[in-house]
Amino acid sequence: MADLQLARSRDDRRLYELAGIGTLRFHGWASRGATAEAGGRSWQIARRGLWRTVVEATDVTGTPVGEFRASAMRRGGTLRWAGNEFAVRPASVWRERYALIAGDGELAVLDAKGWGRRPVRVTLDDGDPPEPGLVLFAAFIVKGLAEDTGAAAGASAAAAS
Repeated sequence: MADLQLARSRDDRRLYELAGIGTLRFHGWASRGATAEAGGRSWQIARRGLWRTVVEATDVTGTPVGEFRASAMRRGGTLRWAGNEFAVRPASVWRERYALIAGDGELAVLDAKGWGRRPVRVTLDDGDPPEPGLVLFAAFIVKGLAEDTGAAAGASAAAAS
């Protein structure tokens, strides 16, 4: 198993690196998007939707290559990448940990905080790791899910006081 950290670059606050995989460059403080780069390829990733989270990834020509739709009833959702369908399922009741699932197999486990210098930890199977673009897309999604949970918890605490 390979344990990787999505870590902020020392030189650029918006650039995060996932060693051996690629990078995510977030577009700005209030932005809901990023540019992912891996192996000479790049994708634009953007969050959409007010009531239900939808994340889309397009290649340099603007062609859609990935989409995530959050589940309406529980954490996680359905992820499509390059014509293949995956599930993003909670892997812990207590933490923002998600498994990226293809059929019956677990491709990766992503543990997110949603903030800080190392917002996502990714554990990959050494045998057959997923495509780098898919891993970066999943890291972006899980980071966003953790941010949403943190914001909802903060709003609930404020409403209760």
